[in-house]
Amino acid sequence: MRKLLIAVAALAATGGPAMAALGPEGAWLKLAAVTTVDHIVFDGAVWRCRADVCFSPRVKALPPLRSCKRLARQIGAVTAFNYRGEALEGDDLAACNTTAKAS
Repeated sequence: MRKLLIAVAALAATGGPAMAALGPEGAWLKLAAVTTVDHIVFDGAVWRCRADVCFSPRVKALPPLRSCKRLARQIGAVTAFNYRGEALEGDDLAACNTTAKAS
């Protein structure tokens, strides 16, 4: 499991396309700040976090922006977000962070 977490963190640092290794039902996000949370449960999915990257190999089919807002409310501002293969960018990512938990 530790090797998987290290690999996911390394892939997140290289960008979205590399995170496709999670599969079409997975999701990942990169936080604006390092988190001390090692996992959260969101809509029935366990998200594992290491430093500033969190991921889940399987998530429900929900609208990405709605999911991003709810996750940001729980764990903080997001700098990158990919949900079931759909990346949020620009205005959508800014909208996601309107609900972000204060650090």
